Formats: sequence, C-alpha cells, structure tokens
Amino acid sequence: MTAKNLPTGPAKASKKPKLPASSLLPRIGIYSAVIAGIIASFYDFKLGTLSIDRGTDASQAKQYIATINRGQQAYFLENGQFSDNIAKLGLGIKEQANDYNYTIASSMGPVQSSHNDRQPAQYESAIAVAKPNDMVTGKTYIGAVFAFKERGSNSITTIAAICESNGINASHAETWNPPTFDGEEIHCQPGTTRLR
Repeated sequence: MTAKNLPTGPAKASKKPKLPASSLLPRIGIYSAVIAGIIASFYDFKLGTLSIDRGTDASQAKQYIATINRGQQAYFLENGQFSDNIAKLGLGIKEQANDYNYTIASSMGPVQSSHNDRQPAQYESAIAVAKPNDMVTGKTYIGAVFAFKERGSNSITTIAAICESNGINASHAETWNPPTFDGEEIHCQPGTTRLR
C-alpha cells in the first residue's frame, strides 16, 4: 500500500464557483414562475381579489349543518315538531363559531305541497343556515329537514339534505330561499348544489 500525500495545512478554497452565473438566471425564472403560480391560486378572477380558501372552516360548517339536521330529526322524533332554536337541540353548537354564523331560519308547521293545494298539508320542515361572516371568503350552507307521511302509511318519516352555494358571496336569494321537497326528494334552489 502506498500512502498518499494529504494536505496538512488549512483547506484551500476552490477557485471555481459551484454555481455558474449562466445557470442562475434560469433558476430565478423557474422560482419566480412557481411563486407566481402559488399566488395566482389564491386569486379569484371573477371578483378580482385575493381570496384564501378557508377549507377547514367550510368543512366545519358542513359538519355543523349535518349535526343540526340530525339534531332536528331526533328532536322531531321526541317532540313531534322541529326546534326553532339551536340551543334547544342540545348539540353544544354555538350560533357564532369561527368564521360562520348558524341560524335556524324556519321551523315551519305543516306546509302545503304545490301539487295538492286542496288537500291537508303534506309535510313540515326546518331550515338551518351557515353563513360566513366574510361573504367574500366563504360559501353558504343550507340544511333542510322535512317530516312527512309516506304514502299508504300513518308513520312520519324525516329526510335531510345540505345545499351548498355554488360560489362565494352568495346572494340573498341563494342564502334564504329554502330547499323544496316534492314528496320524494329534496331539491336545492338555483345557485346552490345538493351535497351527497
């Protein structure tokens, strides 16, 4: 074996740069494009504003509306009517939480179906709304619960659904026009979509 001569003095700095200047400009261009893409993903081109998605708040709003719907179904089963107050449902949901306000918009008694306007009322409904505090950054969620008698039966059944506004900054009509029920299925109003 031959011993190699190892330098014993201080390490010499390499005189050759590790990153040539010719590759610096393309790297700056690539990094700039990536950053511009990230910023553009937060830009709402319809409104011309920056809008940061509040996915977790929207997810919580959907979960709260689903919980309110289930609470209304249980309340109806126990009391024969819907609650007109979130606190009465005993769910521990506050009417103002994070970035959303929760409201029971209606607890309506028997409603007349447009198909059977001369017969006794066909169903009852309860509508709950989750409306973002800042309409520019969030969608609106409308929960609906309907109680009805199934055809050929005297037992009352409940059905529930959640409608989501198609965009942020929902109009008054999209927020406060409740979903409808045709005796078989819940239908969301124009400007909203039923969540499955």
